[in-house]
Amino acid sequence: MAVFLQVQLTLFADGDYRGLRIGAADICMPFIGLCVLWSLWRKKTKWPQWFSSRKIIWILSLVLVMSVALLNGYIVSDAFSSWAFINKYIGFFLLLSYFFLGNWIAANVEDRQHIYAVFMRWFVGFFVAVMCATILALVLQPFTPFSLWMQHYPWDGFMVNRNAFMVIFVLVFSFVIWDYAAGSHSFPRWMLLCFWLSMPLFFVFNESRTGWIVAAILGCIFFLKNPLIRAKKVIPLLIVGVGLAYGSYYIVTDQVALAFNGDQLRHLLNVSDAPDEIYMGDQKRYIAIEDGVDLYMRYNPLVGAGLGSYQPFQIEKRGESIEIMDFTALWLLVETGGLGLLTFVSFFAYCAWLLYREGYCDKPSNYHRAMFIFLLLFAGMSVLHELMYTRVLWFSMGLALAVQTNKKEC
Repeated sequence: MAVFLQVQLTLFADGDYRGLRIGAADICMPFIGLCVLWSLWRKKTKWPQWFSSRKIIWILSLVLVMSVALLNGYIVSDAFSSWAFINKYIGFFLLLSYFFLGNWIAANVEDRQHIYAVFMRWFVGFFVAVMCATILALVLQPFTPFSLWMQHYPWDGFMVNRNAFMVIFVLVFSFVIWDYAAGSHSFPRWMLLCFWLSMPLFFVFNESRTGWIVAAILGCIFFLKNPLIRAKKVIPLLIVGVGLAYGSYYIVTDQVALAFNGDQLRHLLNVSDAPDEIYMGDQKRYIAIEDGVDLYMRYNPLVGAGLGSYQPFQIEKRGESIEIMDFTALWLLVETGGLGLLTFVSFFAYCAWLLYREGYCDKPSNYHRAMFIFLLLFAGMSVLHELMYTRVLWFSMGLALAVQTNKKEC
């Protein structure tokens, strides 16, 4: 799961059809689910703790919100949106299956800390391997007549979307920070060495501006403890990485790698030449905000306009679908209403409290500390991007939240 959660596959691509994008873990989930249900039916394993406690009320509340929104979308549009039903509604149950899978694993192992260490090691290791493979492609690209990139847009990695890949980086960085804090040395030395060397180059070619801000916050957290000692270990590696990034930027100037999509880094470097020019992606986001707020104001503010109502509204208003609502909070407000947004915010706030209690009270857990920081930063990134359907969030949070019911209060 640590590996497959980072791999996106494109199936059935043909001509103008971009294909079906699906996670490698999604393909495995039906088979994993059957194995889990078989073991539960034979009473070989225990049910996830969230199933056997009052916490299941939180999950049922989320399901109720999504179900009401789906029905409301039918009332508003006089038809069920296949995109809303499959991608949003059925997709939400897929997220819950990841959550309960993680919860089931943590509830049935003898040593949870060992499972946490295994997940962290493989998760960080695969991510670092992807970065190293992309650096190798960068070095070899001028000497080959064909593209070596894993995707056309550099450093999407296997995640297709650069902001989703930045979420993976944020979780990896969180794990690394708390490994240093614990002095546990869960990761091999070579892995950490490659991580720090690759980081500047990753920032340049991933080009997630939100990710740059979040990474700066994580950097500050990293240097809070033993700043001089850590600086001596890390700064030289980062300086070398900056040199690699600076050189590689000019190496690929005329290569196919930077010819695709919007080039945010170049736009930022050239902003002084055209200060009034707005980046194309930002123009679409402004339109999404305007249309989203317009749609929300036309319907009941408590229940919103219903799942799938945004795209038909935008087509009716502008004659075409320009951009989806690329903001988690905005689409929840517009399509599930104020009650739906409040329910989701309350759920994640409750999860954050459980992570904090498990990570900082009684016997502190570094995995839970990392997940607590990750969830806070994830919430911040979700204000600017639609990231709620990121599978790794739900699985890793499910692993963390198989908590004891008699936990001592802080």
